[in-house]
Amino acid sequence: MFPRGDGERIAAKTGTTTVGLTVKGGVVFATDTRVTSGYYIAHRKGKKLFPLADHIAITIAGRVADAQSMIDLLRANINYYQLSNNSIMSVGAASRLASNVFFQNRPSPLVAQVIIGGVDSLGSHLFNIDYTGTMTEEKIISTGSGSPVAYGTIESEYREDLEMTEAIALAAEAVATAIRRNAGTGDGIDIAVIERDMKYRELTWEEKKKYLQRLFPPLI
Repeated sequence: MFPRGDGERIAAKTGTTTVGLTVKGGVVFATDTRVTSGYYIAHRKGKKLFPLADHIAITIAGRVADAQSMIDLLRANINYYQLSNNSIMSVGAASRLASNVFFQNRPSPLVAQVIIGGVDSLGSHLFNIDYTGTMTEEKIISTGSGSPVAYGTIESEYREDLEMTEAIALAAEAVATAIRRNAGTGDGIDIAVIERDMKYRELTWEEKKKYLQRLFPPLI
């Protein structure tokens, strides 16, 4: 439940599953594509994974409008910083900015939870930030209603020395498992990677197909 300024309380409906993994040489993200409003499926091809810069990305869970507002603010500030300083903003600084925005809006909160991750001069990073502004750095993160199921898959197989292809396969499997077990998660899987060259890249359908067809039953 999320407090409002007038004392009324509203339920957070985060029907989704997002996943982030840090591995040697980069970060992997995966999300489902189902957008829900309570028990109603509002959209089957919703976007929950976005680049903030070439070297930073964000996943969203929660109220879409609030999350989109956060994305726009972060993109503008990261771009301004990089143009002004002629250097990239660190993943930690971008995450602290998001944390501060959530914290400042606590009286009338932005109902969202985000994963921010990427690669900078200090290595690969992944941050979990909730609507209160609480920020933690983790090696693996999952958010949304399907996250308990996704964590069960990730934690049983995750290693920090996974190759990128292994990490992609694990992230896809985690979201696929949530799709099968959680009604708020479904329809499709988006996957993106940021590698050491600091370039955000989403996998094409042909690239994803080889990972999804290995799942049982295959999600293709």
